[in-house]
Amino acid sequence: MPVEPYIYNLGATFFAVAREHAWRSAIRRAGSADVTYAELADEVRRIASQLRAAGLARGSLVALQNGKSVSGYAAMLACLTVGVTYTNLDANNPVDRLLRILSVCRPALIVCDAAPAATVAAAAEALDIRTLIIEALPDATVQLAPVAHDDAVTGTDTAYVMFTSGSTGTPKGVAISHASVLNFIAWSRTTFDIVPTDVLAGVNPLYFDNSVFDFYSALFNGACLAPMTQTEVADARLLVSRIDEAGCTVWFSVPSLLIYLITMKALQPASFRSVRAIVFGGEGYPKRELSHLLDLYGARARLFNVYGPTECTCICSAHEVSVADLADGQGLPTLGRIAANFDYLLLDGNEPVPAGEAGELCLIGPQVGQGYYNDPERSAPVFVRSPVHRAVARPMYRTGDIIREIDGQLHFVCRKDNQIKHMGYRVELDEIEVAITRLDYVTQVAVVYKRVRDGFGHIIAHIAARDGAIDEARIRKDLKALLPAYMIPNRFCVTATLPRNANGKVDRVALKDL
Repeated sequence: MPVEPYIYNLGATFFAVAREHAWRSAIRRAGSADVTYAELADEVRRIASQLRAAGLARGSLVALQNGKSVSGYAAMLACLTVGVTYTNLDANNPVDRLLRILSVCRPALIVCDAAPAATVAAAAEALDIRTLIIEALPDATVQLAPVAHDDAVTGTDTAYVMFTSGSTGTPKGVAISHASVLNFIAWSRTTFDIVPTDVLAGVNPLYFDNSVFDFYSALFNGACLAPMTQTEVADARLLVSRIDEAGCTVWFSVPSLLIYLITMKALQPASFRSVRAIVFGGEGYPKRELSHLLDLYGARARLFNVYGPTECTCICSAHEVSVADLADGQGLPTLGRIAANFDYLLLDGNEPVPAGEAGELCLIGPQVGQGYYNDPERSAPVFVRSPVHRAVARPMYRTGDIIREIDGQLHFVCRKDNQIKHMGYRVELDEIEVAITRLDYVTQVAVVYKRVRDGFGHIIAHIAARDGAIDEARIRKDLKALLPAYMIPNRFCVTATLPRNANGKVDRVALKDL
C-alpha cells in the first residue's frame, strides 16, 4: 500500500500500515490464533519501551538472537521504531565467529526472545555485553510510557546490519539505510503484486539476507507473514504441509530448497495449492532443474528468478520465467533487467566493456548500502564513486559478479574473486582457509569450489598436514568450533604437500582437476 509521501522512516511506515490494517492478520502461527496488526503494534510499543528504559536511543546498535516468534519480529520493529540499528545473530555459529561479529558491530545490548543460547551467552560474557530477554515482563519499577515512532529518524539512518562471509576471516556487516529498505518495499510490492490478502512464507533464517524479503514485503505492505521454523524447513513433507495449511500465496527461497523438496517428492501437483508466486534467488537455478518446477506449477503460479547482493538490499532484479527461457536446457536462466530506478555499468577495471562482452556488474541506485559497518578499509574498494556518473553523490557498488548483457537481459558468467554461492549463502573461500590454518596440525591449505553440475558444486579443502594423515572426522569436529555448518567443506584431501605453479604459489587450477 502507498504511504504518505512525508514518511521517511520505517517505524512511521509500520505504524501507518498497522493503523490501516489493524484487524488483518500480521503473523500466522501453526496451532495458534493469528496475530493482528493491532496486537503486533502493541507488542512493538512494549518492547520499544524496554529498549528506551535500557538506555538505547537513536544511533545505537543491538544484536538480536530471536526465533521466529511474535516477540522476535516485534523486536526488529521496535528497533526501527526508536531508531536503533539491529543485526540478527545465528545462535548456531561457533563462539569464535560470534565474537568476531560482535567485535565488529559493538552492540550496546544483545536482545533475545528467550534465554540466550550457550554460544551467544559465552560471546556476550567474553565481551561484557548486556543481554535483555524481551519475553520477560518489564521490571515493575520501570515506567513504560506509550511509545510511538521517533520522528527524528530519517532515511539516512541505518536500519539493519547483515553479516556475510569475509575473505580476511572476519565477517563483513553490510549496513542498509531506512531509505534503501523503503525503496525495496515499494519495488517488491509492485514487482510481485503484493497485496494485503497475501500470505508470505517465511522459510529463510532471520540472519540470512533472503529474510529481508519475507519480513519487509509482508509486514510493510499489510500482508500476512507465516514463519516456518528450522524444524519445519528441515522436514520436506512437513514444510510443504505447513505452507498449504497456512494458505501461503508467495514463496521465496534459494533454489536448493526447492530442488530438495522436488527430489524428496514432497512437491506434488496438488501441493502449494494457494501459492501464486514462487520467487527464488541467492544462487543459480540450473534450467534442467527449474523445468521440473515449471512443469509442476507454471500453469497456475508465476515463477521469478531474482538477483541482488546483500549490499543492495536483498533483491534488485526479477525475471519472470517462461517455457521459452528453458527451451535449450543449458546453464542458468537470465537475471532479467535491473530495477527501473537503478543504473548499472559493466566494467573492466574502470572502463565500460564493449557491447556483448562480459564485465563486472556495478550498481548505482537507491538500494545500494552504506558500506561495511565499522569497516572503512573493506568498504573503500567496493563502495566507490562511479567513473561515469561523477555528479552522483550516491556510491556505486562493485558486485564482483561478471555479467554479460544480451538483448537487454543480464546473464551471470562467473565471480571475479574467490567468492562463491553455496547452499544459498555467499561464502568467501578465503575465510574457510583462514579458519583451517588455525588448526595446529595444518601446514598449508587451499580451498576450491568444484562444480558438480550447473549452479551446484562442492567445497573441497586440500590440506598439507604435519604428519600427512589427519583423520577427516577430526578436522570436521575442530572446524565446527570455527565455522558455521554451511561453510565446512564437503570433502577434505590431506597430503604432505600441495602442488605449486611456476610462481611458487599453490596451483589452484591443478587442484580443481584432482
